[in-house]
Amino acid sequence: MSLRPLIAVFLLAGSVPAMAQTFDVSLSNDSAKLLYTAPMGQQGFGRGEFDGTLLFTDDDSIMGAVGFGVIGEAGSGSPGLNAGVGVRLYGLNTDNNDVAALTLGGQLRFSPTALPRLRFTGSINFAPSIVTFMDGERFIDTGVTVGYEVFQDAVAYVGYRRIRADIEDGPDLTVDQGAHIGINFRF
Repeated sequence: MSLRPLIAVFLLAGSVPAMAQTFDVSLSNDSAKLLYTAPMGQQGFGRGEFDGTLLFTDDDSIMGAVGFGVIGEAGSGSPGLNAGVGVRLYGLNTDNNDVAALTLGGQLRFSPTALPRLRFTGSINFAPSIVTFMDGERFIDTGVTVGYEVFQDAVAYVGYRRIRADIEDGPDLTVDQGAHIGINFRF
């Protein structure tokens, strides 16, 4: 599978005219992940977001994803808590396997009212076998982070992520697993 079309979409995402865009870079000993997010205006109860992701690993695996979702306050009784849901299309290329997956996902972001510069996030994106294609049978991308707003437009964080693909007629593949550090820039 060629990831050129997916990379082209990711690069074109930078031309989306929007406010409060974010660029996120996270690194571990084994991987580097780049994430670009742009809001797409009001969508019902929350805010629509478009995102593009590119992940490289030290074993020459490359993963790209594009997605759309909505995020907003979880409720009036939960100050500082935002929840989101969305869909994301993943493409993964390794030495031995190619996987494409259409995932449904969710995320939570929490900033305690007593410590508004502190950030807790968690996310999950899952594709069962019916929407996992090529060499894949299932796909899951999970992550948690704890961050601190260093400046108004920059959050430094530490986190843990696990990205896994179940391979048809082969051993399951862990694309990335472990701790990472990162910075999220808002502009």
